[in-house]
Amino acid sequence: MSQRRGFDRDYLKQEFDKLDSITKKGIVLYLIGGGAMAFYGLKVATKDIDIILTNQQDLNSLHAALGEMGYMEPNPLVITEPYDEMQTNAILENKEGFRWDLFLNKVCGKLTLSAEMQNRANSLYQGSNLKVSIASKEDLFLFKGITTRDTDLDDIRILAQSGLNWETIAQECKNQSQQTGLCWEDALYQNLQDLKTKYGIEAPIEKALRKTAEQKIIEVTLLGQIEKGNNTVSGIAKAIGEAQILLEWNSKN
Repeated sequence: MSQRRGFDRDYLKQEFDKLDSITKKGIVLYLIGGGAMAFYGLKVATKDIDIILTNQQDLNSLHAALGEMGYMEPNPLVITEPYDEMQTNAILENKEGFRWDLFLNKVCGKLTLSAEMQNRANSLYQGSNLKVSIASKEDLFLFKGITTRDTDLDDIRILAQSGLNWETIAQECKNQSQQTGLCWEDALYQNLQDLKTKYGIEAPIEKALRKTAEQKIIEVTLLGQIEKGNNTVSGIAKAIGEAQILLEWNSKN
């Protein structure tokens, strides 16, 4: 299988210009992933761009406009498992091999583009019919910090070394967890552990994330035991102990 080439910021800008000239209705895009890092000067090139849209109409309009530009859905046989796990709403690729990954509100079936993320986003491109905003570096870090693709850990390192507002990351992670009822603090904590192990970078929010994750796991375990009818102190203590051991094991593996 041939290696896909990378595309620089100038190429992405040209594609935005083409898209702006084709689309007849205003479309608002939010750029994340490697493409966003390229515009921050943190990457030289990217093989694709990840785009979040906030409504189905914009997604349909973008899909149609890219089709007019010659983009097509790639052969399913060339979509690797990591790509399949991203749970995109659409993947479109041109003859040069440049790929658009389109998401509707939620990325990889996990984090959503919150109102706070939209407010933090920076204006990148403003055409007649196309507006592109680029997610803040903090939100790029969080999106990548929740996913598990192998290439994301190096991107996390680059973002961490560029300088970040860690409290913004922690607060958005907390907000996302509250909205979904899931413990994203644990997922982010595990990746921060990997970041420290592989690159020696320790995030200042690491301990706080671990504490929050432990508290949530204990709460969930406690409620689960009560729902099962296990109301004995020894039974609940045993279940909580097992949950804590699992968290400790995850942090080391």
